[in-house]
Parts: sequence; structure tokens; C-alpha cells
Amino acid sequence: MNAAAQQYPCLSEAKPAAATVAAAVPRSSRLPSLDGWRALSILMVLGEHTMHSRAFPEEMRPLVTQLCDGHLGVRFFFVLSGFLITWLMLSEEHRSGTVNLKHFFARRALRILPVYFAFLAVLALLQATTPFHQSLSAWFGSLTFTRNWFYDHHTSNHLWSISVEEQFYLLWPAYFVFFKPHTSWKKCFILLASMVVLAVLNRAYFYYHPVSPAGLVGKLQTALFGNWSFFNNADTLAIGCVMAVMLARERQRVSSFVTAHPWLMPALGLLLLSAPPILHHPQLQSVPALGGICTAIDVCTGRTLQSLGFALLMLQSVVAPQMPLYRILNFGPVAKIGVLSYSIYIWQQLFCTKPETYGMGGAWWITHPFWILPSLAVAVLSYNCLEKPFLSLRHRFR
Repeated sequence: MNAAAQQYPCLSEAKPAAATVAAAVPRSSRLPSLDGWRALSILMVLGEHTMHSRAFPEEMRPLVTQLCDGHLGVRFFFVLSGFLITWLMLSEEHRSGTVNLKHFFARRALRILPVYFAFLAVLALLQATTPFHQSLSAWFGSLTFTRNWFYDHHTSNHLWSISVEEQFYLLWPAYFVFFKPHTSWKKCFILLASMVVLAVLNRAYFYYHPVSPAGLVGKLQTALFGNWSFFNNADTLAIGCVMAVMLARERQRVSSFVTAHPWLMPALGLLLLSAPPILHHPQLQSVPALGGICTAIDVCTGRTLQSLGFALLMLQSVVAPQMPLYRILNFGPVAKIGVLSYSIYIWQQLFCTKPETYGMGGAWWITHPFWILPSLAVAVLSYNCLEKPFLSLRHRFR
């Protein structure tokens, strides 16, 4: 067994001596349960975005707000991205002894760019032929993957998360190759702790020192440290990265723990996911001093706690997908939605925009709840006609 196989036993050819409840993690990019989590994430996004659509009944807003947290769904995507990208790089390093950065970026480009630029082309067509208009700064941010620095038009604001992911793809693989933070737990802990501290300090600064986006300085501070900034989401991505290293290095221990305590991780994960609602419980908020402290804790660490809670559930679902709690994630139709999730995420914003934006006041098919149907139809078309042909080319860079 070579050094890489000894370091990452779950990537080696040897079968793990795990209990039957924990299924062997396959040596492929299609890990169990992840498509199911993508499906849940995109449904949360769609649920929140439907509140922006025309004819949404206001009496439903409190219920939909409670059930669908689109920002939490995006954080799920970030954890999944950190986890999967790190897992793929660990697998490549195991096979070849290193990670080919040129091939890595080529694969990411084939995955992300075709649909992304097709969406921008449609926006350009709309801007040329309808009343739709977005600013020059929005176009600049969209074309340079810095859209998380510019808040402009609802129809394209969702591209902020793609920008964060692209910035992550630019930074993390190079750091992975040159500094090898995955080779020791000390390096992993330093990486995770530094990203968490960075994000928490970033949120704390904005909470205690609100910055107006007006003026050059305000815009720069908002771009670098605001809600959509890379720094504000670095902890979520780092948690996913470290979970991948944990699975690679401690596969058998994780499996044994899941076998011995099958409901402990779900309980802890759900508790962490519930941290913000608990901190904002009326009984806590009714105590003046305690209410302020709970709010500050939520603002600074709530996202980190929720991301960690989701990461625990995700890790267990990959190791033990046959557990009753996770079976639905691997149900065919649910997994199919997950496969389509990127296309759905890119295109759905076109249809939850109010039709008056395009000068189409009578277009019922982009009003609540009908806008979901064209969103899914275009996503299916986009996946089969645009994504799949380019995805088939990725084997040339493996």
C-alpha cells in the first residue's frame, strides 16, 4: 500500500471493516445522498423566491418564511461544494500522487460556465428587447465572478453565490496543492479555525459597526466584508472541506460511531440547525440583557452552527445512506431534482421576477405558483442540451 493509501484508507482498494449499517463509500464522484441534499437545498431556494413572485398571497408569507430559508439552502450548497471538491482532489491525489490544477480548472469550467453564460446571454437579450435593465456594475460583476460585490437587480442577484463558489475554486485547490492542509489534523484544525474566526469577526464587525453602502469606501467595505462576501461564507465552505478529509482519514471510525450511535448525529445536527430559532425564542428575547446577547451570538455564529449541523447530517448520510432518515435522499425522483439543481438555480430567477419587469404584465405563467413549471422545464432543457454535452467532455481532463 502506498503512502497516499495509508493516509486515506477509504480511498484505497482494501475494503473497510465497517459494520453493515455503514455502506462502503464508492470511489466515484457520485457519492450517496448528495443529490438528495441538493434537491432539498434547491427546494428551499424556490420556496423563498416564490415570495418575490407576482400574486403571492401575503397570508402565506409567515408559513413559507418558516419552512423555506433560501439562504440556508445556499449554505447547504456551500457545504456540499467544499465537501465534494475536496473529496475529488483527495481521490485524484490518491490515484496520481498530485492534483493537476490545469485539469481541475478545466473540469470546473465545463461544469459551471456553459449554463452560466447562456443565462447571461438571455439577460442581454432581455435588456436589448424589453424594459428589463441592470446596471453596468452588475454586468461587470456577473462577467468577472465578483457579483457578490454588487447588489443590483433581483433577476440576477442570485449569481452572488456562484461568484463565491468560483472564488473558492480559485483559492482552495491551489492552497490544497501547495500547502497540503489535509496531511495532518493540526493543519486541518488551523484551516477550519482560521476560516471560522474570519467569518465570525467579519459578521461581528458589521453587526456592531453597520456600514452604509453609499460612497466608495462603503461600497468597498460591503463588497469585501458584507453578507455576500467570500469572507462571510468561508467558514461554511471550510466545514465541508474538513468533513471530506475526515471521511478520507477516519472512514472506519466514522462508520463505527454511526453504528454505535445511529441517532446521536441526527439529534446533534438538528439541534445545531435549530440554533437561530432557539436564540430568537420569545422567552429568551423578553429578557433585555439576555435577548441582546442571544441575538449577537446568532448574528456572529448562527451560520457556522447551522453549517456544522448540516455537515454532520451530510457526513452520516454518505456513510450510511440506507438509514431510514436518509433513504428519501436516494429515492430516484428526489435525486433527479438534485442532478438538475444547478440548472434550476440558474434559470429560476428569470421566472420569479415580476412580469412587469419585462413589460409582460399579463403573463400569468410567471406568477405564483405557475412560475415553477417553466423554471423546471427550462432547467430540464438546459441540463440535457447544454450541461450534459459539456459534462461528457470532462473525461479528457481526468
